[in-house]
Amino acid sequence: MHKTVEYDAFADIYDIWVETAPVTKRNLPFYVEEYLRTAGPVVELGVGNGRIAIEAARQGKPVIGVDSSAEMLKLCRERAETAGVAHLLTLIQADFRDFVLPEPAQLIAIPFHTIGHLVTLDDKRAGLRHIYGQLAPGGRLIFDHFMFDPEAARRHSTVSLRGEYTDAATGHDLLLWEIVRYDFEAQRMRIITWTDELGDDGVVIRRKYRRLSFSWLDPQQARALLEETGFEVEALYGDFDCRLFAEDSPEQVWVARRPNMRSET
Repeated sequence: MHKTVEYDAFADIYDIWVETAPVTKRNLPFYVEEYLRTAGPVVELGVGNGRIAIEAARQGKPVIGVDSSAEMLKLCRERAETAGVAHLLTLIQADFRDFVLPEPAQLIAIPFHTIGHLVTLDDKRAGLRHIYGQLAPGGRLIFDHFMFDPEAARRHSTVSLRGEYTDAATGHDLLLWEIVRYDFEAQRMRIITWTDELGDDGVVIRRKYRRLSFSWLDPQQARALLEETGFEVEALYGDFDCRLFAEDSPEQVWVARRPNMRSET
């Protein structure tokens, strides 16, 4: 039996959470294309609601999705069934540091900054070592991470309205709020979000809080972790259009490869 994880509480708001994150519009076509052009097994870590995996499955690509949250996997399964592609998805409930694949993967992807949920450098190192071991020789790892701007974080560390929507089950309007607390020295953040459910008179009839632990990496740290783990870095892009990385890039998109057997000996 798996323990409760932070994302279990996010399943009911995850669709709106994703829709209100601008990066998801840019990363979807990038990852789908990478999945489709990979000949062998493709694995997505942090599959969430299946937003990317289901789109690839619609185009005929089988995908293995791994997530530590039972509630998120349930959401993914329901969405895949609605889309008619559930038979193309294999879902595994596991941590990034202990998942076991039926066969070595040709591609393991970690979209949507999800590597940040491994909150310490030791966590990330353990995750990358395990991912390395689950890849076939010559297999690729692709992950993205935002470029953290501490000054912008200090300026915007206030409560903000993330989204406004109507609950399909109750017909009630909901407001989705968030605030982020930063530990700059430890490179960690605590995301606190809550929904206010409104009655017909506009009065809050229910409030629910959710919390997430997160961290950030700078490019030098990411490269060091990849090389320490044994990966060969093939590319570092500055966004999902594959432009070359620069200091003012909004993203760091890493493409790394497990060397083939001859390179490892």
